[in-house]
Amino acid sequence: MDNLKRRKKKSENSKFWQEVKSWGIVLLIALGLKATIIEAYQIPTGSMENTILIGDFMLGKKFVYGTRTPDWIGIPWTRIGFHIPWYRLPSFKKPKQGEVVIFRFPKDTHLNYVKRCVAGPGQTVKVRSKVLYVDGKVFKNPKHSKFIDNMKYLSSWNDPEIFPRGAGNRDNYGPVYVPAKGDTLYYGKVNADIIRDVVELAHRDFRYTNGKMYIDSKHSDYYVVEQDHYFMMGDNRDNSYDSRFWGFVPFDLVLGEGLVIYLSWDKTMPLYRVTKKIRWNRIGRIIS
Repeated sequence: MDNLKRRKKKSENSKFWQEVKSWGIVLLIALGLKATIIEAYQIPTGSMENTILIGDFMLGKKFVYGTRTPDWIGIPWTRIGFHIPWYRLPSFKKPKQGEVVIFRFPKDTHLNYVKRCVAGPGQTVKVRSKVLYVDGKVFKNPKHSKFIDNMKYLSSWNDPEIFPRGAGNRDNYGPVYVPAKGDTLYYGKVNADIIRDVVELAHRDFRYTNGKMYIDSKHSDYYVVEQDHYFMMGDNRDNSYDSRFWGFVPFDLVLGEGLVIYLSWDKTMPLYRVTKKIRWNRIGRIIS
């Protein structure tokens, strides 16, 4: 009888550990997919309306631009942790003009942003009376983009919040050149804000004193750009905090490309109206 009980208990323990092992494998596969191929993102702001709405849950392709290995270890949903060395796996392509790109926000890399790439390295961005031009050609407004403000800021007004200083305002902006890897930016010929931005995005120290530029405490008359940069804008052009205000996105901070909306949640609808709260017509919508 005792032997029977022991065999039964052993069998139950074996089943338990088999179950644990099975779920462990599933978890490892899920984490592997999340780390290398696809990841879910929630959209908290309306800067990409109506292409992507507040409350949309989006899947993004991570592998197309080259998957980044983890660069930070810490307590989830906190900023308690530390950075570790990382590298990027080979990419299939670089971000292209018109693609919806997921990236680390350059001013706070704990945050992920989603915007449309309107210009890549070596291109020039200009806005005139709300019309976007890239290399002198009109950039066609995305299908679901919108403008919510009928007012247009005068071209003579320089918004102090605009990047770089003196580049105008949201409605009349630039022209601003997007730096490419290998470009030489000469101090005095290129706006100092642009040089500062690309230098600091390369994790180098920048300062200018008494008319001279110093990089990593060494005087220099120029800076050779170390990586490609991109200019990002929201499809909700009048209500988007984007490259017009904070600068370029270096390739190091690019995470992936928007793919599909897998869930959409109307935050204005009360929870008890769950059938109305879910935007069923948006589920499965391809992001373009």
